[in-house]
Amino acid sequence: MVAELNAEVVGYAALCPLTQLQMGLRGIDMHHLFVERSFRGRGIGRQLIEGSMRKARALCCGYMMVGTHPENSDAQAVYLACGFKQRHGAHPRFCVSLDT
Repeated sequence: MVAELNAEVVGYAALCPLTQLQMGLRGIDMHHLFVERSFRGRGIGRQLIEGSMRKARALCCGYMMVGTHPENSDAQAVYLACGFKQRHGAHPRFCVSLDT
């Protein structure tokens, strides 16, 4: 997913497929989300998250995962606001169900 403003790339989300073979579930990992510093706070990250969720649903994924740096409280707050639930572990990880 790429975010453009006036034909200038200002952010992107990199998605990687996930599979839980034992349960027959497809998922997607938002491996990386980035928005240029000067464009942050304008809802671009949220648009990239929502676009990534639409893409994952189109690929028949039942869930989406994302991780953050432990000190990136801004990103963690955005994921929670977008409906993700925090998973417990060594590093902050978040998951959202994509079932409709």
